[in-house]
Amino acid sequence: MKYLACILLLLILPACSLTLPGVAEAPALTPPPSERPSLPRPPRPPTPTPPQPTLAPTPTLAPLSLAERRRIFVQVWETVRDHYLYADYNGADWQAVYTEFSPQVEASTNPETFYLLMELMIERLDDDHSRYESPQEVAAQQAEFSGTLRYGGIGAEIRDVDEGGLVTSVVPGGPADRAGIMPHDLIIAVDGVDYQDSAAFGPGGPISQVRGEPGTPVRLGIRSPNQPLREVLVVREVIDLDAFNRVSARRLAGSSVGLLSIPSFYVEGVDHQVRHAVADLLQDGPLSGLIIDVRTNGGGYVHLMRNTIALFHDGGLIGSTSGRTSSEEQRIPSGKLIPDLQAIPIIVLVSEETNSAAEMFAAGMQVLGRAQVVGTPSAGNTENLYSYDFADGSRLLLAEVAYYLPDGTPIEGQGVQPDRMVVAEWWRYLPEDDPQIQAALEQLQHP
Repeated sequence: MKYLACILLLLILPACSLTLPGVAEAPALTPPPSERPSLPRPPRPPTPTPPQPTLAPTPTLAPLSLAERRRIFVQVWETVRDHYLYADYNGADWQAVYTEFSPQVEASTNPETFYLLMELMIERLDDDHSRYESPQEVAAQQAEFSGTLRYGGIGAEIRDVDEGGLVTSVVPGGPADRAGIMPHDLIIAVDGVDYQDSAAFGPGGPISQVRGEPGTPVRLGIRSPNQPLREVLVVREVIDLDAFNRVSARRLAGSSVGLLSIPSFYVEGVDHQVRHAVADLLQDGPLSGLIIDVRTNGGGYVHLMRNTIALFHDGGLIGSTSGRTSSEEQRIPSGKLIPDLQAIPIIVLVSEETNSAAEMFAAGMQVLGRAQVVGTPSAGNTENLYSYDFADGSRLLLAEVAYYLPDGTPIEGQGVQPDRMVVAEWWRYLPEDDPQIQAALEQLQHP
């Protein structure tokens, strides 16, 4: 099975559980520490929630014999030698890498050290795509795909901005939602510490303090738009990561245009989620247009991306994926089209955070003539990874092919180019005021 490299995960599990990449989608400039604001305390804390189940700690890595370490090391090294996308190994002397790491593998005394060595070896390819994953990391990825991955926190997505932590979404009915925290609220302080005081929070940053053990409280300084600063006490709970990966759809206020958000293609049955979301939109009558938002979609499985395009366009070729030893046409399945959308104009929103399969989705819709693209160029990160599983439960994800448009143009390093460029910090706005959505509406009216 293969899938694309960049899977943007927006939340981290606490230290006792499986670890994933960080919350902040884009680093922000850190201004000099300022005087911490004085926050009014609420008259009484919120009603306590029932005790929450704790998350199971990461199991101890199984010991590996010297023979097992040698075998995995050689398998990983030979797989790269024989199948890596670039014949020059992206500038790395791959034979020299073997010579360097072999004695370190021999000398490693615990599985943690061995797995770190394997990760470091693959990092020598310096392609920001290929990676080696320990058994725990593999388990975390599988849990995320199946929708069973959980973490301890408040149930909010937070983006670092110059002013603090901008809440971009909350889990309906989750602890943040029940505490009155809403999208576009700004977190100014965490447990009395200025959100921008990076030194105080350490390498994990302020988000590491917002997360934590289920059942424990965290005090947040919150500033809502046009409202005074307030302090909110939130009790952390177990949150399913799947809550942030769900497809959502709504009609834009005062219009018959639908807004469909697809946060990831690394979700089992995402194409079915899209079909159901569109069906819900159509229950309220015909649509005059559809805007598909993949601006924070970090990619996922190629076949799910193709199946999703098939809902909007019946068949067709969107390009190919080619490497040193293989080439495959990327064809869209037939017979899956949603009939009521056949004549509906579509806009796809992209940004520099649109990665991998999401880029292929936007490019495919564009080259098929099914949609115009609005926003800023995508990440340019479309090398496809092939998965190699090993006996210990670890795996190698190796870049073997790159995506090319039907005319041979690569997306890698360039990104999908919008039909209409609109540069904006769109996450600061409600959908009705979002400059890129406004531009999309204009394109639907005057294509």
